[in-house]
This record gives sequence, C-alpha cells and structure tokens, in this order.
Amino acid sequence: MPRAKIALLYVGGSIGMKMNTKTGRIEPIESLTEIHRFLPELQREVSLQFITLGTMGSSDITPEHWVEIVKTIERIYDEYEGFVVVHGTNTMSYTACALSFALQGLSKPVILTGALLPINDMGSDGRTNLVYAIRAAQLDLAEVAVVLGPRVLRGCRSKKIDQSIDRTFDSPKFPPLAEFNIEVKLHPWRFVRRKRSLECRPEFDPNVVLLTLHPGLREEYFQAVLASNPHGIVLRTYGPGMLPDTVIPWLKQATERDIPIVITSQLVRGTVDLQRYRKQLTLERIGVISGKNMTFECAIVKLMWALGQTRNHRRLQEIMEKSLVGELDE
Repeated sequence: MPRAKIALLYVGGSIGMKMNTKTGRIEPIESLTEIHRFLPELQREVSLQFITLGTMGSSDITPEHWVEIVKTIERIYDEYEGFVVVHGTNTMSYTACALSFALQGLSKPVILTGALLPINDMGSDGRTNLVYAIRAAQLDLAEVAVVLGPRVLRGCRSKKIDQSIDRTFDSPKFPPLAEFNIEVKLHPWRFVRRKRSLECRPEFDPNVVLLTLHPGLREEYFQAVLASNPHGIVLRTYGPGMLPDTVIPWLKQATERDIPIVITSQLVRGTVDLQRYRKQLTLERIGVISGKNMTFECAIVKLMWALGQTRNHRRLQEIMEKSLVGELDE
C-alpha cells in the first residue's frame, strides 16, 4: 500500500529546538528535516512533507499567523491525507480554535502538536508527541485536534493546564476524540472523514478585550475598557454567569454603543445559564451574549472570528450561541 502523505507545518516552539551540547544553550534546529532522524520508523509508514512557516515562540503568535496557517492548508489541501501543525504550547489552544472556525467543512484531520522540551533532549516529549500527532493525522477523523501524548482532544475544547509532560493539555468540558493505547480507540462523537466542501474563512477582528471579574474590581477599569473602543468584550463571570449589580449599568453602556459582550464562566467545567436567576434575565434583556460552556480561549477567538464575518448584533449572537464546530453544548 502507498504511504499516507502528511504535511508537517512548522510554526515554532520548543519541539523545533535542540540543546547545543557545547554551549548548553537551546537553539533552533538548522533544518526541519533533522526531525527525520528522530522518527526513523515512521518513514516506513508515512510520507512526510516539511513546510516551514516561521520559528515563532508561541507567546508571539498573532491572528496574522493564524491566517497564514489557514491559507497554507487551503493551498495544499487536496495533496495530503492529513496535516500536522507544530506549534508552541502556550498559545496552542487559541490557534486550535482559530483553525477550527476558519477551516470548516474539513474532510481530513488538522492536528496541532508541540513539546515542552527540545527534541534532542534525552527526556523530551517532542518525539513521542510527533509520533502520536502524525498517527492521529492518519485516523478516521475530520476536525482540528490537539495531540500531546496519547489522547486526541477536540481543538476548540482544549486548553493548556500544566507545565507537565504527563498532561500538558486537557479538555475539561468534552471527552477525548481518540486514545492511543495497545490499540487505537476512536470515539463516536468525533467528526469522521467524508466528502465535504472546505469553507476557508480566515477573517479575524483582533480588537477584542477579555475582562475577568474579581471582588473589588474598580469602576475605573470598566470605563477604561470602553474608552479603548473595543469591537467586542468577553467577560469572565462567576459560576453560571453571575456578576455584581454594580456592573449592570456598564453593560448597558457597552450594548448601547453596539459593543457585543459575551459572558463566560470562571469555572473550569462550568456553563453559563442566563435563565437560572432573575438577575440574569436582566442580562438577556440588555442583549448580553451567552458563551455557554465554551472555554474563555475559545470565546475570545470565536468572537474575533464572528466579528470578521458580521457586525450585525443579532447575527453575531446567533453565531456565538450556536455550535459550529463542536465548541459548545447547545
């Protein structure tokens, strides 16, 4: 049988670094093909094509990089059975969300992976993560996923939870799509490969602000947010969407200026429910948008993407509160 063709897109991160044994410093590898040396057995089962998009540390990633990744995948989409995006771990969940919304209608997998340690480090997680990611890119899977270790996580549900090789990423509000063990276990709630038309819409409006409530947060900070003229605000609230009464006048100010506000929960496994308490009915009347059980990373990226599609508030609310790629429970 012919080997599966997988495109490996290198964006940056520790996995593409190596320890210089003479200086003791971490440096970029000279060529991505050096990774071949660490994956000899995979070369017999898969044909890898290396494409370098940059050498960015994940903290420097911007929406412009998301657009570049999306357009690259769109350009070579028909040539490969799957894609692996090598990326730094700190902002990987944001990029996974961005690719999920910008690449809808996938008929093959787009897998993000990375590492905490350089690939030539004796204890590196890089080689193992690459093996799992490349194998995930061959599965009966058709969505954006994050793979660091033996679990395949839905990209728009994943988040970095620990600076630990054992469990760097998790998906607190959604179970894994697949798991590698002695055998591969594929779960039925994943999107599977079938004929679909790829919809590539990589438009993002980065003028979005995240504001996290905490007891004693002063009114001046709320006003400073409005003074910055954001196009959208994500507000991390308590529990199922609770906030102090003193914030409600500010919410009215924002919505009167046509600034959409999306409410998410600070709970790791929480969900916003604007029907539960009388106070929350006020939020609905104001026109606040429910983030339901999206992670705050997903809510931010989805709002950026939604603002790139429309500025009509009603249409924006429909997009934000509807599950487009499995990012929330309806």
